[in-house]
Amino acid sequence: MNLFEEKDKIYVEALTPGIDPESLNVDIMHNRLTLSGEKIRITPDVKPEAFHRSERASGKFVRTVELPVEVDEHGIRAEYKNGVLLVSLPKAEKAKPKQISVKVA
Repeated sequence: MNLFEEKDKIYVEALTPGIDPESLNVDIMHNRLTLSGEKIRITPDVKPEAFHRSERASGKFVRTVELPVEVDEHGIRAEYKNGVLLVSLPKAEKAKPKQISVKVA
């Protein structure tokens, strides 16, 4: 999972190869983003003891990440493409930097 930010948004990139996008859930509460879903085994009829090597896990997963700033929950977008889930989270107005002009006396 990668978490990065730009001036107005925070982005979360999560590698999710082999996961049905319909099983993905994206939840946010306060400043915590939770991704969850389930990866189905491609070969369900093969018994676990038959494997000589197994590097791709299957089953349910949950991953929570703390966001560095508050976000606007109404503008969150999630997009799944080529096994990568990209979540874009617009920063809340109070989390955006403000430009203060200096008056010369």
